[in-house]
Amino acid sequence: MTAVRKILINEEPEFAANVARAPKLYVVTTNAPAAAAAPEAAGNNTLVNVLLFFAAPFIGLAYIVALPLVGLGVLAVLAVRAAAKFAAVKTAGRVLKNVALVVAAPVLGLAYVVFFPFIGLAALAYVGGRALVGRGA
Repeated sequence: MTAVRKILINEEPEFAANVARAPKLYVVTTNAPAAAAAPEAAGNNTLVNVLLFFAAPFIGLAYIVALPLVGLGVLAVLAVRAAAKFAAVKTAGRVLKNVALVVAAPVLGLAYVVFFPFIGLAALAYVGGRALVGRGA
């Protein structure tokens, strides 16, 4: 018996799964009047439209230039996901990650040593400036 006959004679198909049905959604309307929207300034809207008119070719060019790069990125992600199904590739990935972390650790340490004094001075100036403004008020 075909699936069409089962449907026509209201029989339960063999592949029917127990699927929870989604609850019915109801739209609740309120009796409150709609608030009147404040009209925007016409000059500002016109200026934005003119700027967008002149920027549109450059935005389109950016999309055209980026499209092959995005496509190659998607292909690379798909290839990595497909390769990650193999245990040897997972192990090689973990090893490469650990090697990269060992190589990057001294560089990050140097960055901390170089930039933390400046960050500390900026934080000290910020806190001192807030104290002066709070005291002068």
